[in-house]
Amino acid sequence: MGICLLSLGAKKSVNQLILFVLFFGLVVWCDNVPVYDEPRLPETVIPFHYNLQLITHLEDSSKFRYEGVVNISIHIQKETNELVLHAADFKINMKEVSLWSTDHVFKLVKAKFNRRRSYMVLTFNQHLRPGKFYTLKMPFQRPMSDDSQTGYVVNHYVDGATSRTNWYSVTHFNRNSIRNTMPSFDEPSMRATFNVTHGHHKRFQSFSNMKVQKVLPNHQFEDYVWSVHETSPPIPTYLLAFALNNFTCHFSQSANTKPISFRTCSPAGQVRETSFAAQVAPQLLTHIEEILQVQLPLEKIDQLVVDNFPTAALENLGLVVYGSHMILHKELPGEPLTRTQLQIMELVAHEMAHMWFGNLLGLNWWTDLWLLEGLSCFLQSLAIERMQPRMGLRMMLRSRESSLMHETVKGGLMLVQDTMPIESDTHMFQKGTALMVMLCSMLGNTTFFDGLQRHLWKHSFDSSTPGDFLRAIQLAGERHDSLPEGYDVRTIMNTWTMQSGYPLVTVSRSDYGLDVSQSDALDDNSTELWWIPLTFTMQESSDFQRTLPEAWLTPDKPKLHLNLTLPQGDWVIFNLQALGYYRVEYDEHNLKLLAKALFNNFRSIHVLNRAQIVSDVLFLRRQGRISWNNAFEVLKYIIDEDEYEPLMAFVVGVTNGFWGLSPDTSISIAKWLGIAGKWYAEFISYTFDKFVMQEQSLNTLDMPH
Repeated sequence: MGICLLSLGAKKSVNQLILFVLFFGLVVWCDNVPVYDEPRLPETVIPFHYNLQLITHLEDSSKFRYEGVVNISIHIQKETNELVLHAADFKINMKEVSLWSTDHVFKLVKAKFNRRRSYMVLTFNQHLRPGKFYTLKMPFQRPMSDDSQTGYVVNHYVDGATSRTNWYSVTHFNRNSIRNTMPSFDEPSMRATFNVTHGHHKRFQSFSNMKVQKVLPNHQFEDYVWSVHETSPPIPTYLLAFALNNFTCHFSQSANTKPISFRTCSPAGQVRETSFAAQVAPQLLTHIEEILQVQLPLEKIDQLVVDNFPTAALENLGLVVYGSHMILHKELPGEPLTRTQLQIMELVAHEMAHMWFGNLLGLNWWTDLWLLEGLSCFLQSLAIERMQPRMGLRMMLRSRESSLMHETVKGGLMLVQDTMPIESDTHMFQKGTALMVMLCSMLGNTTFFDGLQRHLWKHSFDSSTPGDFLRAIQLAGERHDSLPEGYDVRTIMNTWTMQSGYPLVTVSRSDYGLDVSQSDALDDNSTELWWIPLTFTMQESSDFQRTLPEAWLTPDKPKLHLNLTLPQGDWVIFNLQALGYYRVEYDEHNLKLLAKALFNNFRSIHVLNRAQIVSDVLFLRRQGRISWNNAFEVLKYIIDEDEYEPLMAFVVGVTNGFWGLSPDTSISIAKWLGIAGKWYAEFISYTFDKFVMQEQSLNTLDMPH
């Protein structure tokens, strides 16, 4: 007989609880019994291998189920007679739970359950000794449904030719989900190797992180086989994946030094619509490997396209699962690149980047997720830039603008938090991306990627922390002499990750150069200060490519004077190519010079700095720091603008930043926008609903030129 572990919030009657305790004599529910209740698993046990044997039944839709047994090999760090692991919402036959070492078999004395944290606490009759290895065997089973919270789900599609309903199964082991499917040590730092042996009807094909090594007969059930998959590298439990289906696949291959085979699989009726994803995935992977110069220890990557997937995609090692609504595209011969294809490229590039940041390189705890997502988004943009010049840069700017606007509206956003971030918190990941862009520009590509490569090599298939990453970047900076003496990367970046909001850099002209200072852009009363890399150029000798810092504002020196010879009629621009995560406020004279330059010849200013100027002016007007007349003088050139970046900054700034203005000001804006007439109406139809309301859509190539 099995005992059913309850999911959070579930209830059992008192009679049922008593029956369980009396029958087993060792099972105790934790409602009124002290049990381990810390938020993290104890540091007494390290799992290092899972041998998983699973049988999935998909033949009878009224009896979808699976049963399995897992042998977890563990290493004891501290002497204990208790094992604490995650288990929830499935059945376990406690009589068949066993633990042994090479020379001894242990007796299970008691099992307790903490429903709030999904813990199972197993107590044995003898202590387990440090330095020794043990194997824990646990059988488990449960019915299957389409509820993604259960971790392992069933889904279906209808064959267009036969009208037959075809069922398939797929895992969705995102954060904290595998514990609802099988017993495990479900924390991101607890990496282990996995052997997956999947039992199934012979009409299905088995997918997992690693390729099928062999198929053996299964004598337990008629017409069943065992698909034995190769052993995986060390991965956290949430990256384990397996699936059964009878999909049709595209085959492709990467072109890097050690080619990786791709299968992109979907129901037969959708296979033509997956051809674009099948084509670009290996290309994007190749570009990322060329950028990082770090090979993946993989022979294959499978891409499954499924309906009703709860997230856009899930980047399990070697097996990526996409929601069909995000990846399908009806390609027409000779058709130029569309925004749907750009959206697919963005999603696929992101999942390919996660093969390094998330799979090869792990995280210690979920609070560090912003770093992996920030690095993945940064690399995704660089890979797309190689395939579609300027598209990747636009994506980076979009992350910066969206994050700045979000922080403006919400009053700030701190990356390093004590609580786990919400997985859908795109603004946190956008800020992480913007900070990675700034860090790279601050040190230069050579230094940044040297540090990143060494960090990947050192922590391959291991967990790491933001501190480990910043230490690697610091050492690279010292090797390449990329920072002033005594400057510490961790100290610099902590002011950006451990503080909410962002700075405002104020630039004022004087008789002998420029006075530059910093303050909190969102709170005049705040005392928060940052380490700010300053880049700038002047009109007479403008050079927007010099993106290494010319000077620094620091918490110890929040103000500085730059001795520059700046003609009275020449402008100066700070934050070249908008690579720094801060806004700039100029004095009125310099602002008027910029307005004049934009109106007369806006192409004399780099497109990314035009976007930055537009964004900053809208922000400063919203904050009441500049007059509407001055803002209008700068912004009126936008009617002639034909580049995506400034137009995107304008629409995001106006639509998100100017609701609630006084009636007079609103009328003034409306009259001014009316000058654009039909152009503005078309522009809004192409951008507002796509860029602002649907953040995942790029829509870049549909811009009117």
